[in-house]
Amino acid sequence: MGSRKKYGAAFYLRLAISLGLILYILNRVGLEALWDTIRTANLSYLVLSISITPVLILVSSWKWHVILAALGVRYSFGGLFWLYVVGYFFNTVLPTNVGGDVVRAVILGKKTGKNPQAFSSVFVERFTGLTALLLMAIVAFLLAIRKLWDAWIGLALLLALVGYAILLYVLLEPKILKWMGAKIPVAFLRKLIAKTEKFQSATLALKHKKAALVFAMANSLLFYLVAVFNVYVTTLVFHPGITLADCFIITPIVLVITMIPLSIGGIGLSEGAYVFTFTRLGLVGAVGLSVAFLMRAKALVAGIVGGIYYSFMGMGIKEELSGPAEMKTVDDGDVQGKVDYFSGFEDVMRRKKSPLAKYQDIVIGNGSLWELCKYELITALWAACPGVIGYFSRQVFYRFILGSIGKGSVFGKNVTIRHGKKIFLGKRCVAEEYSMLSAQGDEHSAITLGNEVLLGRGTVLSTRNGTISIGDYSNIGAN
Repeated sequence: MGSRKKYGAAFYLRLAISLGLILYILNRVGLEALWDTIRTANLSYLVLSISITPVLILVSSWKWHVILAALGVRYSFGGLFWLYVVGYFFNTVLPTNVGGDVVRAVILGKKTGKNPQAFSSVFVERFTGLTALLLMAIVAFLLAIRKLWDAWIGLALLLALVGYAILLYVLLEPKILKWMGAKIPVAFLRKLIAKTEKFQSATLALKHKKAALVFAMANSLLFYLVAVFNVYVTTLVFHPGITLADCFIITPIVLVITMIPLSIGGIGLSEGAYVFTFTRLGLVGAVGLSVAFLMRAKALVAGIVGGIYYSFMGMGIKEELSGPAEMKTVDDGDVQGKVDYFSGFEDVMRRKKSPLAKYQDIVIGNGSLWELCKYELITALWAACPGVIGYFSRQVFYRFILGSIGKGSVFGKNVTIRHGKKIFLGKRCVAEEYSMLSAQGDEHSAITLGNEVLLGRGTVLSTRNGTISIGDYSNIGAN
């Protein structure tokens, strides 16, 4: 069988639209005019503009934190801030159909064990923001209707309002989903609707949390006021003649146009919207395009930071989205049909992943580049080191690749460690050379040794989605 294509026709169509719009806008503005605008950038305003990005994320994280508290979910404010930055990574850096909001909800649900509330919190956070944005866009459009009137702008606002009304109606009327669940014969869609009903129930629970909803709306207005200031300062980087009133008109119109799902990540639409609004307000198109490019560059930097943080988290988002698969199907070898795999190694090797990702799953247990670097460096330097230096070094450094090591525990040469963060040693344990400790399996797999446990030369302790616990003063040998 052939491998599945990574992207479908819709992706390539949106990619073509993005590229076509960018080329059209560059041709219209002119590369020379664009370069003349960029090279005169004010560095002081540039630094100020860059510093506004984390402020926007802080304001959004604040709203998310309050909504989660209203839903009965406790999570640190700092943790939500970094999850928001991770969302930037999936929105701006990766050309993926898995949006940043979905990623935030999936990770939060995984960490809290409350998936409906996690998705509901992200939806309400975004929905209140959309409400505030549409209100601001309508006001801005009416205030500058003589300058901004265009059939396409009017159509974009109309479509946004119709989509908003439909979404609001479906959200507030549970009978619609129940009717769809009863009428649709496709099992996959019925399962999806059932999950959506849980999310809807969690969202409707906020109807009785009026204080949280009022705060969410107030916070959304605050966010867009900061967004207006962001556009104002970013424009000052290239052109001193802008006013806050102009930016109050520009910002919501641009954001509404960027929401239209015609291009990848709004690329091309956003740039075109900036050029259009700047030109209609009597400003230079090259300034609008320069502002658009700087805005995208700031989001890209935030996305790169989010990607680095995400790599440290060690979570594979594709696996989280697809969910656990307890039973696998095999059609070769001695065992056929639906079976549990005999080892984590066999399970990983059958998955469609890069060789590096498979190695990380087998040896480290997650996709964290930081954990991989630690493991490779420490084992390369000290795993085969002989004598007293080797014993001492492993005693000191192996604690960085294991779950915990009690005082006085030592390791012989060439001890094999797999999924080290799920291995816990008590005091004065000894793992002699060529022994193996492997805690492969899901997050519940673990190996726990009590105090003064001796593992003889060549001993193998290995889990398969289970746990091994050995009591104090035990000796285990390979023979």
